[in-house]
Amino acid sequence: MRKIIGLLSIFLCLACGTPPTTGPEEVFKLLDLDRPGLEEVKANCSQGRWEKASEALLEYYRTREGVYIPGQDSREASDKDRLWADDALHHTFHVLEDPVWNYGRNINWEYWPEKDIEMRVQLHRQGWWTSLGKVYCTTGNEKYAREYVYEFRDWVKKNPYKPFETDQQGTVSSGTISIDSPNECFAWRPLEVGIRLLRWPMQFSLFIGSKNFTPEFLMEFLLEYHRNASVLMESFSPSGNHLIHQSSGIIRAGICFPEFKDAESWIKAGVDNLNREISRQSLPDGCHFELDPGYHIGFVESYNDAIQVAMKNGRWDLFPRELLEQLVRMTNYYLDYCYPDSTHPCFSDARRHDDLADMDLLEDVSRYCDSPLEMSFKSSGHPQSGFYTFRNGRADDSIIMPIKATERGMWHAQPDFGTFELWAFGKVLMPDAGAYTYSGDEEIERQRAYFKATARHNALTLDDRDYDDPQPEVIAWKPDAGLLCVQHQAYEGLTRRRSIEFIGGKYFVITDEVSGPAAGRLTLRNGLGPGSLTETAPGEFIYRDGDAALCIKVTGPAGSAVTVDKDWYSEAMHEKHERPVIRVDATRSPGSGVQRFVTVLRPYIEQNNN
Repeated sequence: MRKIIGLLSIFLCLACGTPPTTGPEEVFKLLDLDRPGLEEVKANCSQGRWEKASEALLEYYRTREGVYIPGQDSREASDKDRLWADDALHHTFHVLEDPVWNYGRNINWEYWPEKDIEMRVQLHRQGWWTSLGKVYCTTGNEKYAREYVYEFRDWVKKNPYKPFETDQQGTVSSGTISIDSPNECFAWRPLEVGIRLLRWPMQFSLFIGSKNFTPEFLMEFLLEYHRNASVLMESFSPSGNHLIHQSSGIIRAGICFPEFKDAESWIKAGVDNLNREISRQSLPDGCHFELDPGYHIGFVESYNDAIQVAMKNGRWDLFPRELLEQLVRMTNYYLDYCYPDSTHPCFSDARRHDDLADMDLLEDVSRYCDSPLEMSFKSSGHPQSGFYTFRNGRADDSIIMPIKATERGMWHAQPDFGTFELWAFGKVLMPDAGAYTYSGDEEIERQRAYFKATARHNALTLDDRDYDDPQPEVIAWKPDAGLLCVQHQAYEGLTRRRSIEFIGGKYFVITDEVSGPAAGRLTLRNGLGPGSLTETAPGEFIYRDGDAALCIKVTGPAGSAVTVDKDWYSEAMHEKHERPVIRVDATRSPGSGVQRFVTVLRPYIEQNNN
């Protein structure tokens, strides 16, 4: 009965949003003290020697064997880690790469000068604490550990958990939260809780040897970690990519801290979610249902996180063969369209990161389930979901064109049917528009809508309107012959057909045809990178980016006009670059019949010009 009362007191504190003020004995009630190695801890607890028990528990964790925490061996600090850690000493937190804000001497965890929701929620994921830990391990300087302990305690004090309504969590896929929501909606959104459960164990392993990591702080850490896990167990998202991160986090919580009595129930909950969602959130051909390369590989990596911690701790039994086979299939899907530098096209909300998952582990997974990883050196496609890639190899000097001809997709996707990127000779010569930001106040939403619009893509528009929801139709897909032909009902009364030919593995001919009764202004756009563009003749251009060059020739229907605009593209959050865009404008009148636009793209190395 006393044990039940103690647990109730903790959960009552969780419910009312105030940290428990009771002593360390309440933490010990959360632990299975019969586990091997905890004999001294249990003996001291039985005598009510809580201080001695806390000291013994700290020594247990400092010498604990048999539990592998992902990342515990990655202790060497990079230059980026040093920058982030040194800035954190002054409470300038690198929440994302940019912008960087100072949160004040007395940290204001609600500081939010630019109302971009991603900046607000990322703050509560505390990624820079890992940098503090790596710099501490590299230098041995206790100021970094001291700062970590200070910030951890300050965050716990100023961000108490308070229950909030489900609709305040934001939509499952987008994560949209009203900018007027109370702080707990940002600090305790289930996604952020799950990511903390993923990150805190590694940070724990980096700082556990510090003299600033005292027995008292150990009690605070364990209590807060258990609090996060308990909250998440009651607030999993019903579906979507958020649920995958949350499930991976709760699995890591149970495996990295098996001393908690609730550990196995946490593991089971996370595993059940992942086993169920693998078929819900991926198509049979291996494409993630968001139809976004970034979220596709993020999904794979979240599963990879869970499998890694399970495998390294001897828990292969947690995941069925069918799940592992689909994970390999999804990895092969990603390998089909990724570039030689392991980045991927910036379709939809994807960023230009080196996001390729841990191939060593995935190779272990593929061997375990006897399902090979396959890296195609030729053109490949997936008509079921709508991603295609023309390529003549995988070296830096290869020519590669990934194409997105999918349905509209979910929140992270864009109305960009038939858009493409072009990689040649080590450069992305024609990047897609990307996504500058997610959600926030009116200005942030305006910026998101701008980059998301069909008119920002390598596409053909009618009066610059966004495409209606497409129902893709594959007319022809002949990878060996270098031919893709797809069409969709772009707008009411207007059908658009795009044919792409990869001639001899050296250059492309892209033909856009429109038909139907709709009338208005047709505009075909071809967006380039940040290099220089020179017009050599009417409708003919040379684009240069270092040694890589691209000869471009565009033609349109009778009476069309070819001009060059300036526009923006984005490859990272809050970063945008100006670029030239070649546009072809034509008038479509009632009875115009079929109108045709043709684009020829021939990449080459400048010094060879062939």
